[in-house]
Amino acid sequence: MIYPDRREMILMILAFVWFFVLSPPLLALSIHLGWPFEIRAWVARVVFLIFALLGGTGVFLYMRRVARAMGAPGLVVTLIWIGLAILLARGLLAAGR
Repeated sequence: MIYPDRREMILMILAFVWFFVLSPPLLALSIHLGWPFEIRAWVARVVFLIFALLGGTGVFLYMRRVARAMGAPGLVVTLIWIGLAILLARGLLAAGR
């Protein structure tokens, strides 16, 4: 099994810190300042895009390293695990509604 290295883990940790620690106060500040809904929606989009960029870069670097080390079968296994994680996250989000 190939585990994520330091750079990949740092990118993924930064993504989650950004999304769960730094972005809620930013969104609350935009509400507190009384910004119009359109601007708050753009702030939320930017918050999500930064999260996707950081997390996606970490996952991409990890998948590239797995594919280089293990070939196509390793990449397929990695994609299956990532797909299962996405399905689990969707199920948890749907259950929370």
